[in-house]
Amino acid sequence: MNMTVPLFPLPNVVLFPKTLRPLHIFEPRYRAMIAEAISGEGLIGMMFLKDGWENQYDQNPPMESIGCLGRIIQHNQLPDGRYYITLLGISSFELISEIPSEPFRTGMIETREELSEEILSPLLFERLSNVVDEMVETLDLTRELSWIKESNLDHESLVHHWSAFLPFTPTEKQFLLESPSIRIEAGRLYDLLLFRKFELLEDTSSIEPGSGTCDPLL
Repeated sequence: MNMTVPLFPLPNVVLFPKTLRPLHIFEPRYRAMIAEAISGEGLIGMMFLKDGWENQYDQNPPMESIGCLGRIIQHNQLPDGRYYITLLGISSFELISEIPSEPFRTGMIETREELSEEILSPLLFERLSNVVDEMVETLDLTRELSWIKESNLDHESLVHHWSAFLPFTPTEKQFLLESPSIRIEAGRLYDLLLFRKFELLEDTSSIEPGSGTCDPLL
């Protein structure tokens, strides 16, 4: 589905479908964006800035072409005009074109709801779930992330939550968001976790030749 939405490009935030993201809105241009959004359907397009954004941040630095549509489900405006909001990820999207606008950026997007139609097989999900559990325990994140599995989410939502909340870099998270299907996102997630696992092994002990291999998820 095509639609026009305000764009919120950031260098360190990647929103995923079916996840919640709290944000502090303090720049005047983005306060105006939030005010306009909550007066309508509450939709904004979260975008990830490309490398080299630092020297152009106050202008219109280049963005990646894949973002995530979010709906503002909670907002609180402070006396000085700043906002605290909570976004619910709706769907990933492709930026079709940017529309000249002030003071914030606006774009025509095409949502990718059809990516949710593919279902992970029980076997693939079990293999991914096992490596997630192993890494959460290894990184001592059980207390912080146990709520994800305890939330009784469906498999697609769990994959998105793991992509969003496991300790990946923003660039790695953007790589996961850009996946053309939930099955491929699960596969990329699995590969990133294995890579992180082998990094940790290399940091703590020597690895026997051939011991750092594992069957791919897909």
